[in-house]
Amino acid sequence: MLTIRRLQATAVTLLLAVGLMVPVHGTWAAPGDPPAGGEQLVGKGKTVNLGPDSDPLPSVWAKTWLVANADTGEIYAAKGPHIQRAPASTLKALTALTLMPQLDPAVEVTAKKKALNTYGSKVGLQRGKTYTIEDLYYALLLPSANDAAIALAQANGGVRKTVDQMNSVARSLGAINTVAKNTNGLDSPGQLSTAYDLALIGRAAMKIENFNEIIQTRKYTFPYKKRTREIYNNNRLVTGGYKGALGVKTGFTTNAGRTFIGAAERKGTTLIVVAMGIKESSATAAGKLMDWAFANKDTVTPIGTLVTTGPATTVQNITADSTDLIAAGAKFAPNQTSTAGPSTEGTSLDSLAVGWIALFIAIGTFLLLGARSEVGRRRNRSRLARPGRIKLEG
Repeated sequence: MLTIRRLQATAVTLLLAVGLMVPVHGTWAAPGDPPAGGEQLVGKGKTVNLGPDSDPLPSVWAKTWLVANADTGEIYAAKGPHIQRAPASTLKALTALTLMPQLDPAVEVTAKKKALNTYGSKVGLQRGKTYTIEDLYYALLLPSANDAAIALAQANGGVRKTVDQMNSVARSLGAINTVAKNTNGLDSPGQLSTAYDLALIGRAAMKIENFNEIIQTRKYTFPYKKRTREIYNNNRLVTGGYKGALGVKTGFTTNAGRTFIGAAERKGTTLIVVAMGIKESSATAAGKLMDWAFANKDTVTPIGTLVTTGPATTVQNITADSTDLIAAGAKFAPNQTSTAGPSTEGTSLDSLAVGWIALFIAIGTFLLLGARSEVGRRRNRSRLARPGRIKLEG
């Protein structure tokens, strides 16, 4: 039987061993380190370095947001840029960023049952009907079709494989607080991103010529049953005539609320804006931030920078051969899929870490209670052994 000292030593050893095994992800890995992009990109409040001639920040009804120079990466102002929230369909920008270097737009694919049976916004794919990858890209990015997101993933070898690749691409960009669980952005436990990460993703996607062309398109003729029909861009920056509007992606779910990635170019300067948990029109919120940034970019001191690491996504129309993917800068192994589900790297405190902590506490409690029980047993034996107090049966 273990002595008290041995039991305590065993407890300490196991607790230290389990503690070292607890996985750390995203910002939780090193709480003392500055956040990605700069030391000012912390907290929940608004952050800006106004100059003497700067205009005050506009009132924007959103939980988190960021506005930056898409070319230089300079962040002009932000609110909670590293706070994780559900991304909704802005995640489709990551889907496109992942798939466009791999899938030939001219290839035809046949719609399958799984794509048709998804819910939410759909373009109306017909089972057994063929569509080009290009058709599906337009459906993905203009009306934000969830069925097109599934069909594109199936053309890439499956949803699980595509989600694994999306998470790898996000990490390679430095978007370490982004966790994809599906390809369409529908609410899913643990599916998260941040304003900062979505700016990285949107900026990288805009380096793809085909992506840029699609997100600036107002309408597209899409195959429908035996005829065709028009599908429309639901980004009101583009359709509403915002000066210099370039896109990028809208989003909405019950859990996320309104989410938005927007961009515009004026006089050689391209801005990117992200807002999450928006309580007003997405285009209105984005427009106010970009109007302010265009007017004040030369009078404010940047509060941080969008990191510049990540895949070079300018290579297009290539097949899913590993050599081509490496050439395209997509840093993942396309033939490897996870049997444990999508990667969870990037969460501040993900479910896996919580599980390890629970195990850590359980082992500690068990061993400490065991030590206490051993103390009690030794005291009882001591009492029983004292002569004249308790008669021992024999």
